[in-house]
Amino acid sequence: MAGRDGFQPCVMDTHAATPIPNWERRLVVVALSVHVVDVGLDLCVVILFLSHAQWGFLFGSAGVILWAWLVSSLYVSFGGGAPAVGDIDDDGDVTERLPSFFMNFAQIQIFAEAYRCVFYNGDTDYFHTLRLMEAILESAPNSLVKLYALVIWASTGTVSLDAPPAIAAPLLQLSVLVSFLSVGIGLAMWEQKVQFRTSAAYVAGVAIMRAFEIAARATTLAVFAGLTHPHGIFWALIVDYGIIVLLIVRHQSVQFTYGLFVALPLVLVSLEPLVWRREDHAVPKDSYYTVRIVEFVLMWTVIIHNQDAVAADDRAGSVVLGCEVLALVSMLGLFVTLPFVWRIARQHELSRDVADWADEGAKEAMHDGLYSDSEGSGGSGGSDRAAEDHDELPPE
Repeated sequence: MAGRDGFQPCVMDTHAATPIPNWERRLVVVALSVHVVDVGLDLCVVILFLSHAQWGFLFGSAGVILWAWLVSSLYVSFGGGAPAVGDIDDDGDVTERLPSFFMNFAQIQIFAEAYRCVFYNGDTDYFHTLRLMEAILESAPNSLVKLYALVIWASTGTVSLDAPPAIAAPLLQLSVLVSFLSVGIGLAMWEQKVQFRTSAAYVAGVAIMRAFEIAARATTLAVFAGLTHPHGIFWALIVDYGIIVLLIVRHQSVQFTYGLFVALPLVLVSLEPLVWRREDHAVPKDSYYTVRIVEFVLMWTVIIHNQDAVAADDRAGSVVLGCEVLALVSMLGLFVTLPFVWRIARQHELSRDVADWADEGAKEAMHDGLYSDSEGSGGSGGSDRAAEDHDELPPE
Protein backbone atom coordinates (compact mmCIF):
# COMPACT_ATOMS: atom_id res chain seq x y z
CA MET A 1 0.00 0.00 0.00
CA ALA A 2 1.66 3.18 -1.16
CA GLY A 3 -0.09 5.55 1.23
CA ARG A 4 -1.68 5.09 4.59
CA ASP A 5 -5.48 5.13 4.64
CA GLY A 6 -5.78 5.09 8.41
CA PHE A 7 -4.49 3.02 11.31
CA GLN A 8 -1.52 0.78 10.57
CA PRO A 9 -0.77 -2.60 12.12
CA CYS A 10 1.59 -2.43 15.08
CA VAL A 11 5.27 -2.99 14.44
CA MET A 12 5.06 -5.70 17.08
CA ASP A 13 2.59 -7.59 14.90
CA THR A 14 4.17 -7.10 11.49
CA HIS A 15 7.83 -6.82 12.55
CA ALA A 16 8.24 -4.16 9.85
CA ALA A 17 7.82 -0.42 9.69
CA THR A 18 4.82 0.81 7.75
CA PRO A 19 5.02 4.10 5.83
CA ILE A 20 2.90 6.92 7.14
CA PRO A 21 1.82 10.04 5.23
CA ASN A 22 3.37 13.44 5.73
CA TRP A 23 0.22 14.91 7.29
CA GLU A 24 0.36 12.32 10.06
CA ARG A 25 4.01 13.11 10.73
CA ARG A 26 3.05 16.77 11.08
CA LEU A 27 0.22 15.74 13.40
CA VAL A 28 2.70 13.87 15.59
CA VAL A 29 4.93 16.95 15.78
CA VAL A 30 1.99 19.20 16.67
CA ALA A 31 0.68 16.74 19.26
CA LEU A 32 4.12 16.41 20.86
CA SER A 33 4.51 20.20 20.99
CA VAL A 34 1.12 20.58 22.66
CA HIS A 35 2.02 17.80 25.08
CA VAL A 36 5.26 19.52 26.10
CA VAL A 37 3.60 22.91 26.58
CA ASP A 38 0.65 21.39 28.46
CA VAL A 39 2.79 19.40 30.88
CA GLY A 40 5.17 22.32 31.36
CA LEU A 41 2.33 24.72 32.18
CA ASP A 42 0.78 22.18 34.54
CA LEU A 43 4.05 22.01 36.46
CA CYS A 44 4.24 25.81 36.56
CA VAL A 45 0.72 25.92 37.97
CA VAL A 46 1.68 23.38 40.65
CA ILE A 47 4.64 25.58 41.62
CA LEU A 48 2.30 28.59 41.72
CA PHE A 49 -0.07 26.81 44.10
CA LEU A 50 2.83 25.63 46.27
CA SER A 51 4.49 29.04 46.52
CA HIS A 52 1.22 30.67 47.62
CA ALA A 53 0.07 27.92 49.97
CA GLN A 54 -3.03 26.96 47.99
CA TRP A 55 -3.01 23.47 49.43
CA GLY A 56 -6.36 22.29 48.11
CA PHE A 57 -5.55 23.24 44.52
CA LEU A 58 -1.97 21.98 44.96
CA PHE A 59 -3.06 18.51 46.04
CA GLY A 60 -5.75 18.43 43.37
CA SER A 61 -3.49 19.43 40.48
CA ALA A 62 -0.40 17.52 41.62
CA GLY A 63 -2.53 14.46 42.36
CA VAL A 64 -3.98 14.49 38.84
CA ILE A 65 -0.50 14.80 37.30
CA LEU A 66 1.01 12.02 39.40
CA TRP A 67 -1.98 9.75 38.76
CA ALA A 68 -1.78 10.30 35.01
CA TRP A 69 1.96 9.69 34.87
CA LEU A 70 1.69 6.61 37.07
CA VAL A 71 -1.07 5.00 35.01
CA SER A 72 0.72 5.80 31.76
CA SER A 73 4.01 4.41 33.10
CA LEU A 74 2.38 1.21 34.32
CA TYR A 75 0.80 0.75 30.91
CA VAL A 76 4.13 1.23 29.16
CA SER A 77 6.15 -1.07 31.41
CA PHE A 78 3.68 -3.72 32.57
CA GLY A 79 0.79 -3.37 30.16
CA GLY A 80 1.70 -2.66 26.56
CA GLY A 81 5.42 -3.16 26.90
CA ALA A 82 7.96 -1.22 24.87
CA PRO A 83 7.08 -1.72 21.20
CA ALA A 84 10.67 -2.28 20.14
CA VAL A 85 11.23 -5.12 22.61
CA GLY A 86 8.90 -7.82 21.34
CA ASP A 87 5.53 -9.40 21.84
CA ILE A 88 3.03 -7.54 23.96
CA ASP A 89 2.05 -10.82 25.63
CA ASP A 90 5.58 -11.53 26.82
CA ASP A 91 5.51 -10.84 30.53
CA GLY A 92 9.28 -10.67 30.91
CA ASP A 93 11.09 -9.93 34.14
CA VAL A 94 9.98 -7.07 36.37
CA THR A 95 13.50 -5.70 36.61
CA GLU A 96 13.70 -5.51 32.83
CA ARG A 97 10.56 -3.37 32.72
CA LEU A 98 11.52 -0.91 35.45
CA PRO A 99 13.71 1.26 33.15
CA SER A 100 10.76 1.65 30.81
CA PHE A 101 8.57 2.61 33.77
CA PHE A 102 10.92 5.37 34.90
CA MET A 103 11.52 6.58 31.35
CA ASN A 104 7.83 7.14 30.80
CA PHE A 105 7.30 8.62 34.26
CA ALA A 106 10.01 11.14 33.38
CA GLN A 107 8.15 11.90 30.11
CA ILE A 108 10.95 10.47 27.96
CA GLN A 109 9.07 7.61 26.30
CA ILE A 110 6.71 9.85 24.35
CA PHE A 111 9.70 11.70 22.85
CA ALA A 112 11.22 8.38 21.79
CA GLU A 113 7.96 7.30 20.16
CA ALA A 114 7.55 10.62 18.35
CA TYR A 115 11.16 10.52 17.13
CA ARG A 116 10.69 6.99 15.80
CA CYS A 117 7.49 7.98 14.03
CA VAL A 118 8.86 11.10 12.38
CA PHE A 119 12.43 10.12 11.50
CA TYR A 120 12.31 6.32 11.22
CA ASN A 121 8.92 5.88 9.59
CA GLY A 122 7.55 3.99 12.58
CA ASP A 123 3.83 3.51 13.05
CA THR A 124 2.06 5.93 15.40
CA ASP A 125 -0.06 3.41 17.31
CA TYR A 126 1.92 3.67 20.53
CA PHE A 127 2.29 7.44 20.35
CA HIS A 128 -1.49 7.77 19.86
CA THR A 129 -2.10 5.75 23.02
CA LEU A 130 0.29 7.78 25.16
CA ARG A 131 -1.28 11.03 23.94
CA LEU A 132 -4.78 9.68 24.63
CA MET A 133 -3.86 8.76 28.19
CA GLU A 134 -2.34 12.16 28.88
CA ALA A 135 -5.41 13.89 27.44
CA ILE A 136 -8.08 12.04 29.41
CA LEU A 137 -6.12 11.43 32.64
CA GLU A 138 -4.27 14.75 33.00
CA SER A 139 -5.43 17.50 30.65
CA ALA A 140 -9.19 17.08 31.10
CA PRO A 141 -9.37 16.87 34.92
CA ASN A 142 -6.61 19.42 35.42
CA SER A 143 -8.41 21.93 33.22
CA LEU A 144 -11.29 21.82 35.69
CA VAL A 145 -8.98 22.20 38.70
CA LYS A 146 -7.26 25.20 37.11
CA LEU A 147 -10.54 26.83 36.11
CA TYR A 148 -11.86 26.34 39.64
CA ALA A 149 -8.73 28.03 41.01
CA LEU A 150 -9.09 30.84 38.48
CA VAL A 151 -12.69 31.54 39.50
CA ILE A 152 -12.41 31.44 43.29
CA TRP A 153 -8.75 32.31 43.96
CA ALA A 154 -6.88 34.00 41.11
CA SER A 155 -9.73 36.42 40.49
CA THR A 156 -10.70 37.20 44.08
CA GLY A 157 -8.09 35.98 46.54
CA THR A 158 -10.81 34.80 48.92
CA VAL A 159 -9.26 31.41 49.58
CA SER A 160 -6.17 32.92 51.22
CA LEU A 161 -5.45 36.08 53.14
CA ASP A 162 -2.71 36.85 50.63
CA ALA A 163 -3.84 38.26 47.32
CA PRO A 164 -2.87 36.15 44.30
CA PRO A 165 0.07 37.39 42.22
CA ALA A 166 -0.57 39.27 39.02
CA ILE A 167 0.73 36.36 36.95
CA ALA A 168 -1.72 33.85 38.46
CA ALA A 169 -4.74 34.61 36.28
CA PRO A 170 -2.84 34.80 32.94
CA LEU A 171 -0.90 31.61 33.73
CA LEU A 172 -4.05 29.70 34.63
CA GLN A 173 -5.90 30.98 31.58
CA LEU A 174 -3.10 30.00 29.20
CA SER A 175 -2.70 26.60 30.83
CA VAL A 176 -6.44 25.91 30.59
CA LEU A 177 -6.56 26.78 26.88
CA VAL A 178 -3.61 24.49 26.14
CA SER A 179 -5.29 21.70 28.11
CA PHE A 180 -8.42 22.08 25.96
CA LEU A 181 -6.27 21.82 22.85
CA SER A 182 -4.50 18.77 24.28
CA VAL A 183 -7.78 16.96 24.91
CA GLY A 184 -9.03 17.78 21.43
CA ILE A 185 -5.90 16.50 19.70
CA GLY A 186 -5.64 13.41 21.92
CA LEU A 187 -9.18 12.24 21.22
CA ALA A 188 -8.94 13.13 17.53
CA MET A 189 -5.79 11.03 17.19
CA TRP A 190 -7.58 8.08 18.76
CA GLU A 191 -10.41 8.62 16.30
CA GLN A 192 -7.87 8.46 13.49
CA LYS A 193 -6.07 5.48 15.01
CA VAL A 194 -9.05 3.10 14.87
CA GLN A 195 -9.91 3.77 11.22
CA PHE A 196 -8.56 2.33 8.00
CA ARG A 197 -9.48 5.34 5.88
CA THR A 198 -9.61 8.86 7.19
CA SER A 199 -8.39 12.30 6.21
CA ALA A 200 -6.53 15.17 7.80
CA ALA A 201 -9.67 17.32 7.47
CA TYR A 202 -11.77 14.83 9.43
CA VAL A 203 -9.16 14.52 12.19
CA ALA A 204 -8.95 18.32 12.41
CA GLY A 205 -12.75 18.56 12.60
CA VAL A 206 -12.86 16.02 15.42
CA ALA A 207 -10.10 17.89 17.28
CA ILE A 208 -12.05 21.16 17.08
CA MET A 209 -15.30 19.50 18.16
CA ARG A 210 -13.61 17.73 21.09
CA ALA A 211 -11.90 20.95 22.22
CA PHE A 212 -15.30 22.68 22.22
CA GLU A 213 -16.74 19.76 24.19
CA ILE A 214 -14.23 19.82 27.05
CA ALA A 215 -14.22 23.64 27.09
CA ALA A 216 -18.01 23.83 27.45
CA ARG A 217 -18.08 21.15 30.13
CA ALA A 218 -15.14 22.38 32.23
CA THR A 219 -15.98 26.10 32.14
CA THR A 220 -19.64 25.51 33.00
CA LEU A 221 -18.65 23.29 35.92
CA ALA A 222 -16.06 25.82 37.10
CA VAL A 223 -18.49 28.75 37.07
CA PHE A 224 -21.15 26.64 38.78
CA ALA A 225 -18.58 25.51 41.37
CA GLY A 226 -17.42 29.06 42.01
CA LEU A 227 -20.95 30.28 42.69
CA THR A 228 -21.80 27.26 44.89
CA HIS A 229 -18.42 27.04 46.66
CA PRO A 230 -17.30 24.99 48.56
CA HIS A 231 -19.56 21.95 48.09
CA GLY A 232 -21.21 22.58 44.72
CA ILE A 233 -18.53 21.02 42.56
CA PHE A 234 -18.37 17.81 44.60
CA TRP A 235 -22.13 17.28 44.42
CA ALA A 236 -22.17 18.04 40.69
CA LEU A 237 -19.42 15.51 39.97
CA ILE A 238 -20.88 12.83 42.26
CA VAL A 239 -24.37 13.13 40.77
CA ASP A 240 -23.01 13.10 37.23
CA TYR A 241 -20.87 10.05 37.98
CA GLY A 242 -23.94 8.24 39.27
CA ILE A 243 -25.89 9.11 36.13
CA ILE A 244 -23.07 7.89 33.89
CA VAL A 245 -22.87 4.60 35.80
CA LEU A 246 -26.63 4.13 35.43
CA LEU A 247 -26.38 4.72 31.68
CA ILE A 248 -23.53 2.21 31.44
CA VAL A 249 -25.51 -0.40 33.34
CA ARG A 250 -28.58 0.24 31.20
CA HIS A 251 -26.70 -0.01 27.91
CA GLN A 252 -24.77 -3.15 28.99
CA SER A 253 -21.97 -2.71 26.47
CA VAL A 254 -19.27 -3.19 29.12
CA GLN A 255 -19.23 -5.14 32.36
CA PHE A 256 -20.16 -3.33 35.54
CA THR A 257 -16.69 -3.42 37.13
CA TYR A 258 -15.07 -1.87 34.08
CA GLY A 259 -17.96 0.58 33.79
CA LEU A 260 -17.16 1.95 37.23
CA PHE A 261 -13.68 2.82 35.98
CA VAL A 262 -14.55 4.17 32.55
CA ALA A 263 -17.28 6.37 34.06
CA LEU A 264 -14.61 8.54 35.73
CA PRO A 265 -13.28 10.23 32.55
CA LEU A 266 -16.79 10.20 31.06
CA VAL A 267 -17.77 12.72 33.72
CA LEU A 268 -15.83 15.32 31.74
CA VAL A 269 -15.75 14.14 28.12
CA SER A 270 -17.09 11.35 25.93
CA LEU A 271 -14.22 8.99 25.18
CA GLU A 272 -15.19 6.53 22.49
CA PRO A 273 -14.54 7.31 18.82
CA LEU A 274 -17.56 8.59 16.95
CA VAL A 275 -17.08 5.96 14.23
CA TRP A 276 -17.93 3.13 16.60
CA ARG A 277 -21.39 1.62 16.39
CA ARG A 278 -23.93 2.69 19.01
CA GLU A 279 -23.93 -0.73 20.67
CA ASP A 280 -20.15 -0.57 21.11
CA HIS A 281 -20.16 2.59 23.23
CA ALA A 282 -20.07 2.38 27.02
CA VAL A 283 -22.59 5.24 26.92
CA PRO A 284 -24.24 5.91 23.53
CA LYS A 285 -23.53 9.36 22.19
CA ASP A 286 -27.21 10.31 21.95
CA SER A 287 -27.79 9.50 25.63
CA TYR A 288 -24.53 11.12 26.67
CA TYR A 289 -25.11 14.44 24.95
CA THR A 290 -28.75 14.52 26.08
CA VAL A 291 -27.54 14.32 29.67
CA ARG A 292 -25.00 17.05 28.97
CA ILE A 293 -27.69 19.37 27.58
CA VAL A 294 -29.96 18.80 30.59
CA GLU A 295 -27.10 19.39 33.03
CA PHE A 296 -26.00 22.47 31.10
CA VAL A 297 -29.49 23.98 31.41
CA LEU A 298 -29.76 23.11 35.11
CA MET A 299 -26.35 24.52 35.99
CA TRP A 300 -26.98 27.68 34.01
CA THR A 301 -30.25 28.15 35.88
CA VAL A 302 -28.24 28.16 39.12
CA ILE A 303 -25.57 30.41 37.60
CA ILE A 304 -28.06 33.04 36.48
CA HIS A 305 -29.86 32.89 39.82
CA ASN A 306 -26.58 33.51 41.71
CA GLN A 307 -25.09 36.02 39.29
CA ASP A 308 -25.38 38.87 41.81
CA ALA A 309 -22.88 37.11 44.08
CA VAL A 310 -19.95 38.32 41.95
CA ALA A 311 -21.36 41.62 40.73
CA ALA A 312 -19.80 43.63 43.55
CA ASP A 313 -16.23 42.60 42.67
CA ASP A 314 -15.13 43.97 39.32
CA ARG A 315 -12.08 41.71 39.02
CA ALA A 316 -13.96 38.55 39.95
CA GLY A 317 -16.90 39.60 37.84
CA SER A 318 -14.77 40.02 34.72
CA VAL A 319 -13.13 36.60 35.15
CA VAL A 320 -16.44 34.84 35.78
CA LEU A 321 -18.01 36.68 32.86
CA GLY A 322 -15.16 35.56 30.61
CA CYS A 323 -15.66 31.95 31.69
CA GLU A 324 -19.40 32.24 31.08
CA VAL A 325 -18.86 33.60 27.59
CA LEU A 326 -16.37 30.82 26.85
CA ALA A 327 -18.81 28.20 28.12
CA LEU A 328 -21.66 29.49 25.95
CA VAL A 329 -19.51 29.90 22.84
CA SER A 330 -17.98 26.44 23.33
CA MET A 331 -21.38 24.82 23.76
CA LEU A 332 -22.57 26.52 20.60
CA GLY A 333 -19.42 25.46 18.76
CA LEU A 334 -19.90 21.86 19.92
CA PHE A 335 -23.41 21.55 18.55
CA VAL A 336 -22.49 23.35 15.33
CA THR A 337 -19.55 21.03 14.55
CA LEU A 338 -21.04 17.80 15.95
CA PRO A 339 -23.59 17.19 13.14
CA PHE A 340 -20.94 17.48 10.41
CA VAL A 341 -18.48 15.21 12.21
CA TRP A 342 -21.27 12.78 13.10
CA ARG A 343 -22.43 12.50 9.47
CA ILE A 344 -18.93 11.62 8.28
CA ALA A 345 -18.46 9.18 11.15
CA ARG A 346 -21.63 7.31 10.22
CA GLN A 347 -20.32 6.87 6.68
CA HIS A 348 -17.26 5.08 8.10
CA GLU A 349 -18.95 3.24 10.96
CA LEU A 350 -17.05 0.25 12.27
CA SER A 351 -17.24 -2.29 15.07
CA ARG A 352 -15.22 -2.44 18.25
CA ASP A 353 -13.14 -5.61 18.15
CA VAL A 354 -13.19 -6.36 21.88
CA ALA A 355 -15.53 -9.06 23.17
CA ASP A 356 -15.16 -8.16 26.81
CA TRP A 357 -13.59 -4.90 27.98
CA ALA A 358 -13.51 -5.86 31.64
CA ASP A 359 -11.69 -9.17 31.07
CA GLU A 360 -9.25 -7.93 28.44
CA GLY A 361 -8.57 -4.67 30.26
CA ALA A 362 -7.51 -1.25 29.12
CA LYS A 363 -4.21 -2.58 27.84
CA GLU A 364 -5.60 -4.63 24.98
CA ALA A 365 -8.50 -2.23 24.48
CA MET A 366 -6.31 0.73 23.64
CA HIS A 367 -3.25 -1.02 22.22
CA ASP A 368 -5.08 -3.33 19.83
CA GLY A 369 -7.14 -0.48 18.39
CA LEU A 370 -10.58 -1.43 19.74
CA TYR A 371 -11.88 -2.40 16.35
CA SER A 372 -12.17 -5.33 13.97
CA ASP A 373 -9.97 -5.37 10.88
CA SER A 374 -12.58 -7.31 8.95
CA GLU A 375 -15.42 -4.97 9.87
CA GLY A 376 -13.74 -1.66 9.04
CA SER A 377 -14.67 0.57 6.20
CA GLY A 378 -11.77 -0.81 4.24
CA GLY A 379 -13.82 -3.92 3.40
CA SER A 380 -11.52 -6.89 2.99
CA GLY A 381 -8.37 -4.82 3.48
CA GLY A 382 -8.08 -5.77 7.14
CA SER A 383 -8.47 -9.49 6.52
CA ASP A 384 -5.99 -9.32 3.65
CA ARG A 385 -3.42 -7.73 5.89
CA ALA A 386 -4.12 -10.27 8.61
CA ALA A 387 -3.50 -13.10 6.15
CA GLU A 388 -0.22 -11.50 5.11
CA ASP A 389 0.90 -11.03 8.72
CA HIS A 390 0.00 -14.60 9.64
CA ASP A 391 0.73 -16.45 6.43
CA GLU A 392 1.50 -19.59 8.36
CA LEU A 393 -2.25 -20.01 8.89
CA PRO A 394 -4.17 -21.23 5.84
CA PRO A 395 -7.07 -19.03 4.76
CA GLU A 396 -10.54 -20.31 5.51
